[in-house]
Amino acid sequence: MIKVCGLTRAEDVILCEELGVDRIGFIFHPASPRNVDVPQVADFVRGRALRVGVFVRQSANQVCKIMDQAGLDLAQLHGGQDQAFCRAVGPRRVVKVFWPQRYARLEDLQRDIEADATFCQAVLLDAGISGGGHGRSLDFGWLAGLRSPLPWFLAGGLGPENIRDALSRCTPDGVDLNSSVEDALGRKSREALTQALRELKG
Repeated sequence: MIKVCGLTRAEDVILCEELGVDRIGFIFHPASPRNVDVPQVADFVRGRALRVGVFVRQSANQVCKIMDQAGLDLAQLHGGQDQAFCRAVGPRRVVKVFWPQRYARLEDLQRDIEADATFCQAVLLDAGISGGGHGRSLDFGWLAGLRSPLPWFLAGGLGPENIRDALSRCTPDGVDLNSSVEDALGRKSREALTQALRELKG
């Protein structure tokens, strides 16, 4: 599965649909340079791609309201939200974010994913110890032995230059592309995105 995150423009939504991207992500976080608002996303054309909202500081009620108003399919919880929060949003609608660099051992990361497995439909592993969209990468090889009970997405600085190497070192069910397929903040590059998808397809 391929997800492109941090979309801010109608033309980039259309580009992702043209290229057959599976999931498209919109960031609802004012501190992000890729922040969007509800009317903006609601106006974007709907295609086959699942629409994902990225949430950091909102309450569960606010997340549900934004999802309804913006026409979102999934909520990516990027603020360390707990199991009660996931339950309130609806486990079938939640993608939970974990930061592997918070963990000294892969077993500890796997334990936490397993503990949350009934509260979300997928997990996303991002670089750093919080936040995202900063272009830093994970140690892909460190994740080689991960046995997740849920589909998992690899994020963190993935682009045309390193995506094939990443997938040779670990085996995610999906990848999340953002800053490394842009030609400016919030502006996706047709060339970079096309090249990344070409690398993914080998």
